[in-house]
Amino acid sequence: MRLRNRRRTEWLVPVVGVVGRSGVGKTTLLERLVPALRARGLVVGCVKHASHGFLADRPGKDSYRLFESGASAVALISCDQIASFWRRDGEAGRDVSLADAMATLPGGLDLVLAEGFSWEPIPRIAVVPENEGLAVELVQAGPLLEIVTAPPPTAEFPPPFPAALIQRLARRLAARTRSEGRATPALADIAVPATSTH
Repeated sequence: MRLRNRRRTEWLVPVVGVVGRSGVGKTTLLERLVPALRARGLVVGCVKHASHGFLADRPGKDSYRLFESGASAVALISCDQIASFWRRDGEAGRDVSLADAMATLPGGLDLVLAEGFSWEPIPRIAVVPENEGLAVELVQAGPLLEIVTAPPPTAEFPPPFPAALIQRLARRLAARTRSEGRATPALADIAVPATSTH
């Protein structure tokens, strides 16, 4: 299943960015948000922009050795996980686009949350530190859905995000996803009418 219409810039699966400066708590927010979306019946994918590069495997493992031997691509598969990585030969210095990242995801997703990619024209949630204003570059490329204020992290813990905030964001994203024709309502999203006492 393709996740993007190649002739147009529209995505075939809803994509929402989570943007903010490094260390502000974007990953922590996503760690809390993904389970809340899954509880609402959504199949969620995530992509993360790694601006400083990354090591896809552990030195000494067989898959690492195969990649280091010069293989252009290596895939690992077990009964419950699949991972693949490949070289971007001839693309050194060219930053990855969201389209490149989306092309690596499987079909069947209801929603993709993209951490980073602030330059892409996608709707976004901006995470800003307490006592700081919203940086203009975070909202120039795409529509702003929400501003989330991140309390300062402590030495032992990442920034805490209130459960009510997580549930509100999950409700909003689930409704947005369903309005675009994806996913079926989950019990957590079905409103029960209040009993009137009049």
